[in-house]
Amino acid sequence: MICAFKYLVLTILFGLVPAADNALTGPALLPASLNITPTLSGKSRCLEQLLKVDVTSNNIKILLDPPANQTIVTETLVELLQANSTLFSRVNGGPSTISNTFEIYAKLCLPANPSAVKAVKTVQFLTHGDTLDSTYWDIAPGYSYIDAAVAAGYATFSYDRIGVGKSQHPDPLQVIQGPLQVEIAHALITRLRQAQISSYNFTSVIGVGHSAGSTVTQGVTTKYPQDFDSVILTGTSTSIAFVNVALASYDLSIANLDPSRKFSSLPNGYLVQPNTQSIQFSNFRWPNFNPIILGIEVANKQTQTFGELLTLGLIVAPSLNFTGPVDVLLGENDFVFCGGDCTQPQDQSALVVPALYPSARNNSQQFIVLGAGHFIFAHYSAGRAFSQMITFLQQNGF
Repeated sequence: MICAFKYLVLTILFGLVPAADNALTGPALLPASLNITPTLSGKSRCLEQLLKVDVTSNNIKILLDPPANQTIVTETLVELLQANSTLFSRVNGGPSTISNTFEIYAKLCLPANPSAVKAVKTVQFLTHGDTLDSTYWDIAPGYSYIDAAVAAGYATFSYDRIGVGKSQHPDPLQVIQGPLQVEIAHALITRLRQAQISSYNFTSVIGVGHSAGSTVTQGVTTKYPQDFDSVILTGTSTSIAFVNVALASYDLSIANLDPSRKFSSLPNGYLVQPNTQSIQFSNFRWPNFNPIILGIEVANKQTQTFGELLTLGLIVAPSLNFTGPVDVLLGENDFVFCGGDCTQPQDQSALVVPALYPSARNNSQQFIVLGAGHFIFAHYSAGRAFSQMITFLQQNGF
């Protein structure tokens, strides 16, 4: 039986009652904090929420003070990225348990057609990469993975990772770390599986990540292998040979000094790419993108922290007990993980499953997205990526 809360959410969200009834917002039915919005194309309808998430994470104590100025930021980056860096070992102060309640912005999207909503059984759990937020999944009409997935009969659940976008911004060194990102994702997935988010029941949950979001997704499958039925990892590989060059090109700067002023309230430990060039260099491949889309991504840019830079590697380990099918996509010209050519010395997307998912189903797949850079969905070939991802899921019975 559909509970009253779920019924009201779905009726308002998808028009299952007359418009005059949409004004019903009693506290026992629909919290006033709920926000119903379309995707940028208007093809999907989404329920936006600010969720309170209780988590406990095994972080580390980082023996660094918040950077006092840009000179300290730049020097720390030099010491992190230099050959034979010892920075991590010097600042690793040992285990540190973080236990708290955090506010996480999330968006659940479903088809606009009421009859299509009733048929949805699978939700895709979307985790964005570093320097991005959840808008990556809905960049613009025609560049929206949310629209593509919803049109194919799936729900999507996207969220701003802790320290990013509309989510809470706690201590950027001691709190925002790789292990915490995994615990928050796990807590949100648990809510989805237990129908605690809009009371909608899903039979399958698919993990979809981009770049560092793929790292978080992979970290979830290692620690909590039952969370996902299948995973799709985009913008990631097993090689880190070019990651330091890419990070250097980001030219990370103190976010509260950014001319946009959108980060002015954040402490110095939050960093951001300062200009269009630093975003284009490692993430886009000319002439395979529309400059307008680059402009959108510049406007949507988000923060990075030393806490995450120093600890994201702590969550990378083979997912020995994950047995679902795995799909891996790389842009042909991804600079971050392939130095600009993911076909050399061999198909880099084909290396991920054998290295990280030894127990995955035989029907796992990989795909090189021709002409795309690291931000795959921001290129003209985004539609090819969308099609491959959806076909992969359909072929595996989701």
